[in-house]
Amino acid sequence: MFFIHDDILSQKELLWIYHKLINSSSWHLSRTSSNKSLEANSFNSFPGMIIEQNDEIIEEYLSGYFKSIIFRIQRITKKKHSVDLPDKIIRVNLGAKSSLSKTNFHRDHQNEDHWTILGFLNPIWNSKNGGQFLIEDEKIDYLPGRFIVFKSNLEHNGGYVNNENLNYWRITLNIILGN
Repeated sequence: MFFIHDDILSQKELLWIYHKLINSSSWHLSRTSSNKSLEANSFNSFPGMIIEQNDEIIEEYLSGYFKSIIFRIQRITKKKHSVDLPDKIIRVNLGAKSSLSKTNFHRDHQNEDHWTILGFLNPIWNSKNGGQFLIEDEKIDYLPGRFIVFKSNLEHNGGYVNNENLNYWRITLNIILGN
């Protein structure tokens, strides 16, 4: 089960947050979607930023901004689908991918009561560049400002960028909520 929410962020807000993020000095170059060792993932990593994790806020300003997005998504999910998303933030991370960034199918969390909110933060994106999101047997297009809400224990993959000449990063927000 998953829900797609479009138009959560305006084009102006997407442009603002994208530039705020790419100019941040908080990026780490060795994020992965796997629990394997860093050595095993050294060539399958991508830039990432930890905003909040395990009750620790790393980036206070961005944590507050993304919390406001969580409130929006919770309200819309309740209204449209009659689903109450949990309130507790397990983690808030960002990932940036290029054509060199490959990921594997994975689960964000094993707990079946946890939910993932995945947000596409690019102000522009051409579907010819790839980047589709795969959740089990479904393929979901990467559209600017799109948010996907799904159970964190479902297998998924962020897909990859297939344009080797792309001169900007595809940035994705990953939020896990639990009880």
